[in-house]
Amino acid sequence: MRKLVVAVATVVAIAVIVALVLHITWSTRGGGEIVVCAAGSLSRPLHDIATRFQSAYGVKVLLETAGSVKITRMITELGKRCDVVMLADYRLIPLYLEPRYARWYAIFASNTMVIAFTKSSRFAEEMEKHPSEWFEILARPGVRFAFSNPNKDPCGYRAVGVIALASIYYHNRSIIEDLLLKNLKGVRASFSNHSVVVWVYPSISPTSSKIVIRPKSIELLALLESHDIDYAFLYRSEAVEQNLSYIELPPQINLGNPSMDKYYSRAVVHILSGTSFEKAIPMKSIAYGLTIPTNAQHPALAIKFLEFVLTKGVSILKREGFEPVSPPKCFGDVPPSLRGLCSGSG
Repeated sequence: MRKLVVAVATVVAIAVIVALVLHITWSTRGGGEIVVCAAGSLSRPLHDIATRFQSAYGVKVLLETAGSVKITRMITELGKRCDVVMLADYRLIPLYLEPRYARWYAIFASNTMVIAFTKSSRFAEEMEKHPSEWFEILARPGVRFAFSNPNKDPCGYRAVGVIALASIYYHNRSIIEDLLLKNLKGVRASFSNHSVVVWVYPSISPTSSKIVIRPKSIELLALLESHDIDYAFLYRSEAVEQNLSYIELPPQINLGNPSMDKYYSRAVVHILSGTSFEKAIPMKSIAYGLTIPTNAQHPALAIKFLEFVLTKGVSILKREGFEPVSPPKCFGDVPPSLRGLCSGSG
């Protein structure tokens, strides 16, 4: 009987040790999976980061991309559960997700708006030689250009903002009229005191063949390659990733210089106008934001993933044309294990 008790105790002890080892291994090495809901423009670097993270920790990353505005609405209206949220405009987190769905956020990367094209685009050679004439070239008969839906994707409302700022910078109201108002329904604009306010309604749609609109900016790349459009308003990172030709816009309108934020704010775009979700968004230098939603199913793994993004992922983001904000600027109730990676925690 005593031998039986000893044997049982031994088996139990071994089982406890094995369970402890497995727990430690799972905690340090990984296991399980997380859902990362991210802006489409982050798709390429995040695929690389996710692959390396899974190799290092054994955690599977399910990457789901969409326009950033759409992501916030999926979370707040449809109950979408994400372990990590990474958006192309950090302001969407305090605007739509806080305080119910998020209690903190970090600014981790920046970008710049450009006009991308291919060698086959109409007037491509002229665009390269005379980039300051970009708005005249886009307005020419037969030229087709595109941007993403402002009601779903920050790149879309930033494209509208760039055109509005161009009207201010070049002292030429016809820019926004010729490029937007004459070719779209569901958009109106008002000028006053060197500023422009644009209202974008859910009914936005082209009234001519000059403009093409897609849900997210990354979907415009195929249209350029197939020559269905000549030009697209994109992030510089997207043009770099796809080896596209592109022109740099003046710093007063490209949304790439934080020191110009006061000037950028002269253009304000109202998205989802006329609905309960309408938001007035002053233009500001591009800054990407991330958070872990309050209803994340795997918050510990989400933290581990963000630690990886904010350290080993920095070089990947830079390679793909982003400007990492390092250290990231953090606000709110930041998880303790991430605070050491941040600046400006509040």
